Amino acid sequence: MSTKQSQILHLYRSSLRAAQRFETYNFRKYFYRRTHDRFHTMRNETDSRQVEKAMAEARAELEVMQRQGILNKMFSHNRTVIESDPHYASGARRFAV
Repeated sequence: MSTKQSQILHLYRSSLRAAQRFETYNFRKYFYRRTHDRFHTMRNETDSRQVEKAMAEARAELEVMQRQGILNKMFSHNRTVIESDPHYASGARRFAV
């Protein structure tokens, strides 16, 4: 694996970790999906200048997510039904038997 690929992978994992730190379910899922989509479009990019530009944007967004995640933890909120059920909060689905 080249150094550029390892940098992209490290940035991707850091962004996913930052997204998972949000207490609010909607914010957490939104940033997770946004990160996932951003890096999967970056994966198909062949122009190195576009990849560098996308990585710079991803770094800036990571810093924002980290700051917002801290602020989100500082202020309490009422949990939604989805957040109070651990099976739904983890992304698992329940099936009636």
